[in-house]
Amino acid sequence: MNMQSRRTRESGRDASSSAPSPTTQQDSSSSDPQTEARSYWLGLPPFKWSLTLLGLCIFTFAIVTYYFPVGIVGAVVAAAGLFLDRDKVRVPFPIWIYGAFTFWALVASFVSPYSEIALENFLEHLKLLAIMLFTVNALRTEGQLRFYLLFFLGCFVLFPVRGTLVGGDADDSGRVVWNYIYSNSNDLATLCLIALGIALGLVFAKPSRTVVRLGAGISSILLVVVMLLTQSRQALVGLLAGIGPGLIVLALKRPVRLLFSAGILALIISLTVPASVWERFAGMEKLTSESTIAQADPEGSAEERFEILKIAWQVFVDNPVFGVGLGVYPRENARYDPVMGRRDTHNTYLNLAAELGLPGLALWCVLVWSVLRYAYRRRRLAAPGELATQQAWLERAFWGYLVAAIFGTFVSLSFPYVILAVLWCSATLLAAPAQTPESTDQTTNA
Repeated sequence: MNMQSRRTRESGRDASSSAPSPTTQQDSSSSDPQTEARSYWLGLPPFKWSLTLLGLCIFTFAIVTYYFPVGIVGAVVAAAGLFLDRDKVRVPFPIWIYGAFTFWALVASFVSPYSEIALENFLEHLKLLAIMLFTVNALRTEGQLRFYLLFFLGCFVLFPVRGTLVGGDADDSGRVVWNYIYSNSNDLATLCLIALGIALGLVFAKPSRTVVRLGAGISSILLVVVMLLTQSRQALVGLLAGIGPGLIVLALKRPVRLLFSAGILALIISLTVPASVWERFAGMEKLTSESTIAQADPEGSAEERFEILKIAWQVFVDNPVFGVGLGVYPRENARYDPVMGRRDTHNTYLNLAAELGLPGLALWCVLVWSVLRYAYRRRRLAAPGELATQQAWLERAFWGYLVAAIFGTFVSLSFPYVILAVLWCSATLLAAPAQTPESTDQTTNA
């Protein structure tokens, strides 16, 4: 009897010693396993590789650098990942909407006066649909998403930005350009605007490693410098309209730090941006009136755009349902005005209306609006954190892109569609329940 009671006391003592104290329980519950298990170099949440993510990174490298043979390899790897990875293939609403948009482009190509050209552009958008499908299936965790954004930014800074600043060229107006798609100064500036949203998100997501934040900060300065050197007024308006309000809010919260950063940026810009750039921007207020437009734009490009917009509107009025076919408008502009010849609309929305009619414009707007609305709602309901901060700056950059799209044609650029897919992934992660320590440990081990 005594031995039994002794065993009971010993077992009770062992149990009490093995049980965590209230203090220990409180400490463990308050700690964030995602924060504790970060990668050493990047400071990002843990993530696992998949074939789809690997293929997406290879493909992204190709579309940023224009090494197209590498892009084919990336597409094959990503497609294989959709079939071989254990995760169920996701086909969310942005894919369905963009699929409907692509289908309408196919329908419009059959009634287009230039069916062959319209079909070629349809195939390009079919590729973009595949990219969006790869993206929404590759970025399933916060670690995967934030690593991809860091990878995207690194590729963009090391190739288009570096190429423009070091080995770039300039057009007849002195506006800097690079090569391939970046040979158009307006396109280059607008893509820099999107990349700037990624960079600022990494800067202000505080738990990131110092080296990551420093690199993102330097990238932000370089992106702004390139945007100014392109002398793209549409990108500047997009920058002020999209990212500007966010910076103003931050300046009100942290005036000293932001003023110091603004001073450094102003010093770098004063040393790298010539006075002719500021002269071009100074005359922007005169571009709103046809009577003063010649004073602000001696090159005649802005005055010409007014005429192109009138022609584009007439093309839409003559073809309100099916349009003239995707990518066909420059030829229609030459047909309506042989003297002017082939020109872009310099307005994404009017370009869509002229090439795909009102249904095509409506589907594109529904795609953009539904994703931005979904992202904004999920972010407002979520708790503040790194992912929410990153998404907020990406949203601001995309709104800036939509403003710049009023003055430029960006229907076939691949970057905006990738960013839309990224925004959906981010919003979905914000809407998902928080990971338990057990699931985090499994992810880390994997």
